[in-house]
Amino acid sequence: MIAKAAISVLIGYAFGCIQSAYLLGRLFGKLDIREHGSGNAGASNITTIMGVKYGALVGISDVIKGLAAVLIVKGIFPQNPELAFLSGLMAIIGHVFPFYLKFRGGKGVAALIGMMFGLDWKLGVLFVLLLAIPALVTDYIVIGSFTVFTALPVVTYLLGYPVSFVVGSAGLTALIFYLHRGNIKRIIAGDETRIRAVLFKK
Repeated sequence: MIAKAAISVLIGYAFGCIQSAYLLGRLFGKLDIREHGSGNAGASNITTIMGVKYGALVGISDVIKGLAAVLIVKGIFPQNPELAFLSGLMAIIGHVFPFYLKFRGGKGVAALIGMMFGLDWKLGVLFVLLLAIPALVTDYIVIGSFTVFTALPVVTYLLGYPVSFVVGSAGLTALIFYLHRGNIKRIIAGDETRIRAVLFKK
């Protein structure tokens, strides 16, 4: 079982490390996206810096890598659904801490949604709604990010995963909140970029 868990961890982390925001920024923008805007290598920041088209590409690719990590491990170890969940968590970790970018990546929201689609499409739809509705109501994408990661340990518990997974999910949620501390400060100061400002900027 240890060997299977190690394989699942490696698959998830490897997919998570596919940093499309960084790669598209380098290829088409001739920049390191982490040195601009919020400093985040993710869909929301590249949308702000390079436009909606690039943001959509990054968002979709980040969802796909979370989805792929789960589905591949499901296929390899169909009798061990916990391993697919573990692989999904590691895809998020890989996105946040890619080894070849000095462990400076994104925030893992899209990868989390992809993970949930991989586990059950209904969970995927639920998490899309948990992201979109609060974000649109408040006009801040970060609020939706908080909602989906707050839901992660709750869903983990309700689905009956081992206590260690619930604790790990809660720890990941705490980490994501910590990584968003700059966003929280900007919201309080009124400086956080609003969704409408990005979508409708000229």
